[in-house]
Amino acid sequence: MNHANQSANRACLELLQVATGDRVLEIGPGNGAFAGEIVAGAAQVAYTGLDWSADMVDAARKLNRALVQQGEAAFLQGSSDALPFQRASFDKVLSVHTLYFWEHPERHLNEIRRVMKPGGRFCLAFADRAFMQALPFVAHGFTLYDFPHAERLLRASGFDILAERQLQDTGHSNTGDVVDKVINIIVATVPAFHVSSRPIQQDPGR
Repeated sequence: MNHANQSANRACLELLQVATGDRVLEIGPGNGAFAGEIVAGAAQVAYTGLDWSADMVDAARKLNRALVQQGEAAFLQGSSDALPFQRASFDKVLSVHTLYFWEHPERHLNEIRRVMKPGGRFCLAFADRAFMQALPFVAHGFTLYDFPHAERLLRASGFDILAERQLQDTGHSNTGDVVDKVINIIVATVPAFHVSSRPIQQDPGR
């Protein structure tokens, strides 16, 4: 999976523009294979990875033992619809290939908005609906998205859209098949004036 996802992860890192002193949250980091690249992106970066799987959290701590011991990285088990962080805790947030699994995406996005500092950046990467619907495994537990659908969700949750990018390349899927991938990436921000903690209603377009 790390090999299959590396293009999307590195594109997100570029678009996040990690700067000196940033606090960065990655939602769904798996075994934390890209934590080192994030920490190395600028001086005094503090990285936190939060994953639903306790096994992945354990693997990430082992893989990044030096960063954890140095206090540069931390890995926690949990869900992004109930983030265990204070309001405005992070400058940058990224999440790659997790959107499909959020049963109530507005709850996750509302929580991400809550823990982001105003003016911070959120990078959301997901495979395009047209590409994904041809893969047999998506019939089990996946909700598929395209740019317009994801944009509506983000805007309904109080985000402004800053940039979009679409990656296209040929590679191996997580099942080992050779596929022509189409990955959508959206960079969003929380406007400086947006301080409401009111729960966001579900996007009527779902």
